[in-house]
Amino acid sequence: MKAAVSRRAVIGATPALLAGVALGSLSRSAAAQSPPSRAAASGAIRLAGNENPYGPGPAARAAIEAGIGDSWKYPIIEEMAFKAQIAAREGLTPRHVLIADGSSEILHIAALLAGPGGGELVTATPTFSFVADHVRAIGGSVREVPLDAEMRHDLMAMRAAVSPATRLVYVCNPNNPTGTMVPGGELREFLATLPPATTALVDEAYLEIASDMGKHSLVDRVRAGDNLIVARTFSKLHGLAGLRIGYALARPELIERMAKLKLVAVSSLGLAAAAASYADPGFQAASREQLAASVAITTAALDELQRPYAPTRANFVFFDTGQPAAAFLAAMRELGFALGRPFPQYPTWCRVSMGTVEQMRLFADALRAYYRG
Repeated sequence: MKAAVSRRAVIGATPALLAGVALGSLSRSAAAQSPPSRAAASGAIRLAGNENPYGPGPAARAAIEAGIGDSWKYPIIEEMAFKAQIAAREGLTPRHVLIADGSSEILHIAALLAGPGGGELVTATPTFSFVADHVRAIGGSVREVPLDAEMRHDLMAMRAAVSPATRLVYVCNPNNPTGTMVPGGELREFLATLPPATTALVDEAYLEIASDMGKHSLVDRVRAGDNLIVARTFSKLHGLAGLRIGYALARPELIERMAKLKLVAVSSLGLAAAAASYADPGFQAASREQLAASVAITTAALDELQRPYAPTRANFVFFDTGQPAAAFLAAMRELGFALGRPFPQYPTWCRVSMGTVEQMRLFADALRAYYRG
């Protein structure tokens, strides 16, 4: 299927469109200072990394600037203060908190707890693959459970897959790449059925994007002392992917075990930015608003074109292209949009990350031209 619009036409229009975009409440904070991301090597609009295209908020930017002069020193005191800041909000103690080099490091540490000595991981497929990849790399085994008919974690099937060798069960909620979410109540019931020796790892990387995070987060089970790790990141809602800050919430003895497996210290500027952004609810709300607007633009175009998609609770949309995904991705690249990779379990489906509102309007126009051309 050939598009009726050229790559040059789409890319050529982008700077002018983006220069004049009105971003509402977000433009009054971070977006006014944050030029939209582009794939620098090719000039393509980057819709692949599930980032916040508006970048850090004004408080985070100010903290980075103010912190440059102190970047000669190790941020030991600052990390302790940040742990206390997180713990106070979550109703925990600083001993329940581990700061890490993005939530990816949390996932890798959890894999180290699970994999050696013939340990086993139970996980969904498709989902974020870091944990499964690392468990395999260190000699552990992985049981992968397909998503259900609604592209959600099949909790009953996952529980059936748990064996005496299972040390870790991983749930990415909302799930990447589908964007679907298991309600917090269902997930709590599932965790209650796991053997006491099996650790649950709940990845809440995208949960902050939802306005009802408190209803679905599992942090209450950390307070209750469950054998549970909750992983979160500043790479998504907060627009700090390049500064690599994430954190884990777990009972203190589990945090102590994880801390011994850390490989790197976090940066002082990353800590400063994350602490400031954590305390900036206005920027967070504005980011949610604009990401939701981008999702609405994208799904409206898909509805118009009668292209099926999964109901998303994240900052990306997973949809059926109606053809091999690799061919569609290549066609979108020609039109100036970098959309990521195929997922073998759903060979005709594609995940598109949310760019700015104007970027998604351009993408919606390209979709219409492609399917109607």
